[in-house]
Amino acid sequence: MTTTNIQGPFSAEVARNEELATTVLSLSYIDNLHPEHSMVASIAPELGSNLFSFRVGKHELIYHDPNLLRQRDFTGDFVLWPFPNRVRDKRYTFAGKQYSLEKRACPSGNYPLVHGLVFDRSWNYQQPIVEAAAASVTTSIAIDKDSPFYDGYPFDSSLSLTYTLTKEGLRITYVVENKGSQTLPYGFALHPYFAQLSGPEQTFLSLPAKTVMEADTELLPTGRLLDVTGTMYAMFDLREPIPVSHLKLDHVYFDLQPGSAVIDYRQHGLQLVVGGTEDFTHAVIFTPGNTRDFFCLEHQTCSTDAINFNNQDEAHKKMAHLLELKPGATGTGTLSYTPRFTR
Repeated sequence: MTTTNIQGPFSAEVARNEELATTVLSLSYIDNLHPEHSMVASIAPELGSNLFSFRVGKHELIYHDPNLLRQRDFTGDFVLWPFPNRVRDKRYTFAGKQYSLEKRACPSGNYPLVHGLVFDRSWNYQQPIVEAAAASVTTSIAIDKDSPFYDGYPFDSSLSLTYTLTKEGLRITYVVENKGSQTLPYGFALHPYFAQLSGPEQTFLSLPAKTVMEADTELLPTGRLLDVTGTMYAMFDLREPIPVSHLKLDHVYFDLQPGSAVIDYRQHGLQLVVGGTEDFTHAVIFTPGNTRDFFCLEHQTCSTDAINFNNQDEAHKKMAHLLELKPGATGTGTLSYTPRFTR
């Protein structure tokens, strides 16, 4: 069954996708005067609320492998909550209690990789809302005693994501609610696989960050910050656009400066400006050397292994930026994907 709602240039659709064998929520903006400015965002709520497609004109900006997506594997643009990235030894201490995430297994990656607890779960969704200037839809998921891995994260809570498409671009707003009786620790991130639309040599990336976190052999932060503005670590400096083909990264950037990350598809005269509210203090960049299809730019509200860094001194706590909510409280923030046309 397909449900469609249209108002002016905006529309929303709830439909069964046979290739993915799942429900897909689509938000559309049609610009009849400039078709290349039209946009469509597609989300698969039952596959982890994965934003697996964001099309601008004829161009797909998010890479996804349908086979991996059906398996709830790493592809598209998936959700990392409550612990983005890795947790050392899959163990942590919070408020004097020790917890283990050793039962959490990921489809790929090394042992400490957790990537949150919700990317491979089925989410709920509300009916889309279409207005004169926007189309939006909200998905949600809860963590409670019936959730997988609850013994490793026994904090009753919920996460909702509202995807809003306007003529300027796409916004994704998260809301975390603490539904329990104890303080809730968390971090939030999205993990987009951005397409190398212009190829690795003509797809450029810039990020206004002053430091990168040194990592050990398990890709966990050591606690040392490397200054990319100096000569010694200039190879990590992304303040000016660099072709993706020149980058060999799986690193966490910190000390983000005013401004946004920009992906510049130079052959296509198209840029994607990736921005976030001030709670997004870190960004992970991953450039796999074995593919020309994608690279990852992951804005996070915390560092890798933030839950353990938070137990150390004040410098490490600042570096961690672990977010906490008192019982009944909510936390919110927004990421934005804004196309910009250069010709």
